[in-house]
Amino acid sequence: MKSVKSIRRGPPEADEEATGGGGRTYTVPALEKSLDVIEFLAVQDQPVSQSGIAQSLGRSASELFRILTVLTRRGWITRLKDDNYQLSSRLFELAHGYPPNKRLIDVALPLMRGLAGDLLQSCHLSVADQGEVLVIIGVESPGRAGLFVRSGTRYEFASTASGRVMLALGYAEMLNGNATGKAERRPVPDDLAARLERIRTRGYEEVVGEWLDAVVDICWPVFNVRGEVAAVLAMPFLAVPALRQDVASAREQVRAVAEEISRAIGAGDYQRWLDEARQKGLSRQNPTASR
Repeated sequence: MKSVKSIRRGPPEADEEATGGGGRTYTVPALEKSLDVIEFLAVQDQPVSQSGIAQSLGRSASELFRILTVLTRRGWITRLKDDNYQLSSRLFELAHGYPPNKRLIDVALPLMRGLAGDLLQSCHLSVADQGEVLVIIGVESPGRAGLFVRSGTRYEFASTASGRVMLALGYAEMLNGNATGKAERRPVPDDLAARLERIRTRGYEEVVGEWLDAVVDICWPVFNVRGEVAAVLAMPFLAVPALRQDVASAREQVRAVAEEISRAIGAGDYQRWLDEARQKGLSRQNPTASR
């Protein structure tokens, strides 16, 4: 029997009305039902039948029939030959076409492919999104071995190397922010404060064997035109003799690509923004630190 994941729906009254900023009340039940269907299918591991969707959402199959028909016609969901439904790639395509990420992806992808090819290692690019770390590009190693992180994966800030770079250099307030609840759960290191301070001191994160032996996570920030951390470029470096690569060389090459991406999106002087981000982070940690 197929297992179906439940989702948290809004309060029942949301089916009937939504309150706008001006205090007016608007009734949009069809929109609420459509969003419920999309959010439900987004967390399913396998296609679900119309009756399965209706039962999980507390609706009747008949009231969802037109919703499913329209969502299928518009390309948001896909109806399979066995009459089960699954989410299409429409949301993924729209998210990658959204201007804040589109420029970053267009610039970073070919550079990251070059980096992966040079080192025979996988790499990925992450941004801060809704209180979590979101991987927006994952490039697989062209070699025979590597640790690949898929785009669309979410992590909590404190539990990953990329997230800690964001926390240390510009997103400290995100540590206790609202999150989607969809992030992969990992333990937060006991020495989190010390790790953040170390990142602020040297400007990057490098941690050995945090999740897998022989893997060194190397992470450098990517800056935008305002000197803000726009993303983090990470390489889960597989330190095995067969690849004939050393960590020091990989560290410099990852930094060089992070700098090139930053310049391509308008950051200018990478070292300047890195020094300022480090200093701001140290100043937040210790208000008496020199500016």
